[in-house]
Amino acid sequence: MSQGAGDAWWRTTGEFMDYLVGAVSGAASGSALVWLLKGWISERLKQSIQNEYAQTLESYKTELNSKIERIRHDHQVAQLRTSLFFDHQRSAFAALISKIGQANKEWGDLYDEGEGLLHPVPSRTQDQFESLLSEHQLFLDEDCLMALSLVTNIYEQSLPWDDGSGDEPRQRECSQLLADIGYLLPRIASIFREKIGVTSNPLHLTEVAVFSAMELVNGYNFEDAGVPPEGPLSTVRIRDAADKVSIGFENIDELLKLLRTFDKHLSKDNGWIHKAQLRVKQTLDALERSLARPSIIENARR
Repeated sequence: MSQGAGDAWWRTTGEFMDYLVGAVSGAASGSALVWLLKGWISERLKQSIQNEYAQTLESYKTELNSKIERIRHDHQVAQLRTSLFFDHQRSAFAALISKIGQANKEWGDLYDEGEGLLHPVPSRTQDQFESLLSEHQLFLDEDCLMALSLVTNIYEQSLPWDDGSGDEPRQRECSQLLADIGYLLPRIASIFREKIGVTSNPLHLTEVAVFSAMELVNGYNFEDAGVPPEGPLSTVRIRDAADKVSIGFENIDELLKLLRTFDKHLSKDNGWIHKAQLRVKQTLDALERSLARPSIIENARR
């Protein structure tokens, strides 16, 4: 009950009580009037409380309805944003997978039975793939970027290289690089499917992460970090991607330890080799998360 309403009520009640007191003083049945007075006061008090409660309840209902409307609106906006994000993500996945497949076909068509594949990935298709990757990068998480960076790296390895002799740049034989892309393509597609909620093989992310780790620790020269490794993790004599992944799984604890050491070493260099540092972090994160899934190692070794 508000202060003003309370004062008015008590003034009205006081006037009535003065009247009743006068009546009681001249009446024979004062006790009956006192009883009536108590009932009247009780009823007025009850009505006042009910009215105040009704007003408070109505205020709460109005406030609650307003909050519900805000929540409903925010939820609808969030759903719309999520829908737009996944729609664009699905389009990005489809475009990237299609372009990798196109590059593989065009590259494979350059294979010669006698000489092998003495051509880099077709430059036009490579440029289109890199343009798509740049365009859709915002919609790709770290797992996808880690997997696609392997494709980019393989394409770069296929380009002619200058040995410093002053001769024309030399072209390596690229059959194994093309085979590596062939190994990665279905696994990258599987990773993409999982990202949009389609059933896929969870082992594929782990295989790609292991392959990325093996390529990283064998592709740089940082003696203080133990890179490239000697012993079982060395891929000097290993060419096939599946064999590299198999070796990585067989020595997974050593691989993780070396990758963590490499990550710490790169972190001390103030980011001067940013590309390698980013790839190592992405790979290490994907590998640790994927290996945390139940039975991943057991399934990989079957």
